[in-house]
Amino acid sequence: MAMATPSSQPALLRFGAFELDLRSGELRKDRELVKLTPQPFKLLTLLALRSGEVVSRDEIRRQIWPGDTFVDFDHGMNFCIRQIREALQDDAEAPRYIETRPRRGYRFLQPVETESVAGDAPLTRLIVLPLRRLRPDPETDFLAFSVPDAVTNSLAGLESLVVRSSIVASRFAGEVDPKALAAEAEVDVVLSGSLLRSGDRLRVSTQLTEVPSGRLLWSQTSEVTLGDMFQIQDQLATRIVDSLALPLTAREHTLLKRDVPSSARAYELYLRGNRLSHDPKQWAAARDFYLRAVEDDPGYAPAWARLGRMHHVMAKWSGVDAAENLDRASAALKRALQINPEQPLAHKFYAQLEIDFGRAEEALARLLRQARSADPELFSGLVSVCRYCGLLDASIAADARARRLDSRVSTSVVHTWFLRGDHERVAGTKLEENPYIVVLSFAAVGRTADAIALTHEIERKIPARKRDFMLVARMLLEGKTGESIAAANRIAVSDFCDPEGLFYMARHLAHLGEIDRAVDLFRRVVEGGYCCYPSMAADPWLDKLRGTPEFVTVLDQAEARHRQAVSTFTREKGDGILGAGAFH
Repeated sequence: MAMATPSSQPALLRFGAFELDLRSGELRKDRELVKLTPQPFKLLTLLALRSGEVVSRDEIRRQIWPGDTFVDFDHGMNFCIRQIREALQDDAEAPRYIETRPRRGYRFLQPVETESVAGDAPLTRLIVLPLRRLRPDPETDFLAFSVPDAVTNSLAGLESLVVRSSIVASRFAGEVDPKALAAEAEVDVVLSGSLLRSGDRLRVSTQLTEVPSGRLLWSQTSEVTLGDMFQIQDQLATRIVDSLALPLTAREHTLLKRDVPSSARAYELYLRGNRLSHDPKQWAAARDFYLRAVEDDPGYAPAWARLGRMHHVMAKWSGVDAAENLDRASAALKRALQINPEQPLAHKFYAQLEIDFGRAEEALARLLRQARSADPELFSGLVSVCRYCGLLDASIAADARARRLDSRVSTSVVHTWFLRGDHERVAGTKLEENPYIVVLSFAAVGRTADAIALTHEIERKIPARKRDFMLVARMLLEGKTGESIAAANRIAVSDFCDPEGLFYMARHLAHLGEIDRAVDLFRRVVEGGYCCYPSMAADPWLDKLRGTPEFVTVLDQAEARHRQAVSTFTREKGDGILGAGAFH
């Protein structure tokens, strides 16, 4: 059984003698390649997918040039249409393919056939719910979350299965109506069950159900000791794969059977750590469980991966022993990948660490190599990594890919919109999540008074770090230039190390005429691995720095790193993974 997602996209579009290959970004006529550059290709794809409909110029601008304030839209549009007509050998006066509708837009005239490429398996969407505890038991209650979490992560690297995260699944604990679950979690099948301890035995009852129909696919009950809990994870993962008839590759078969703990005690410690790892107040306790797990079983890669993540998040957000924790995070994640070079969690966590070490290009290559899996969180990671490398179109494409897999996935695409100048879209997001850029975008669309009022309203409801950034923006809008500069400088000299946030402070200080401080901070940003050169080269807030020799030198360094990242993106076939012309 395999179910296609409603949002799945065709791989080929055919009309007449022509074929659009959406994976390779190529236009062919009678199987011969027809030259068409990426932007016209994207426009032709949009029109062909909407065959017979009039697509307005405003919609085309939103889809093809989202938020790009640095493009002469009319010139770009007319150029693309001319290129498309030339490629299709079409005539504007007697069109066979592209019809101009004056003052409205364009219409594609030919019927279009869609086709998936052979071997493209339709995706099944699964959620593994927390187990219901039939009787409270402090000794085993952690299993209610940890066993489903372990099953979820064991399946996360597959190409034909989208698995909702355990955090999402935790919102649906208890009895859930199948129709409501299908709609709210956007899934096709759900694994649910219950847990009961009797003496030294655990009874785990589970069932796999199709939603929204509620049709039971299978159910099973197992009785094991606590020391045999890995057997439950392995059985459930195997049965899910078999019953859904997932078309696994040889690599995926190996992946499912590779991470097997040699110690029951180590696996129990690993599960206990997993239960605590999502609560910042329990990070130290989770770290200690993982440390004990790898001491007991040094060859269990998932425990090393989770230990690495704990050291990383503690370094980044707790501020305690940051340098030491970062080194320990790196060592643990490298150990996980030495044990299992295909370990999905380790690759994902290590890519996040590489960004903070100023190695965004390495993170880009790592995530693109892992992008064959149907993991929305992996593509969410690519949203940030692509932007750090200056690949803004690719960042937006990664967000679209993540949302096709999970429309509710959290990504950082709002920062990409901001850097593209799409202030209308940024202003439509939650102020408390990204207060600095949302406040400035409110002002950019003429809503300064609203921005100031809202910042006062939420000031006490957001964490101190976000409040600091919000204060920088609000002081600027209130005309308190000196206070805005002082607030930006406080962030610059603090232990805050995210280069994108520091880039915002560099451009802010430049805009307010703090040239020397802005140049110095800009150098730190680029040395920290942030090379969003297209934005740096065009940002009017940096104009006061452009006559400074040191700024020019650092900007050249950013451009060089950006070009190197483009080469890496091309080498790793990022354009084919994220969509035609994704980095152009």
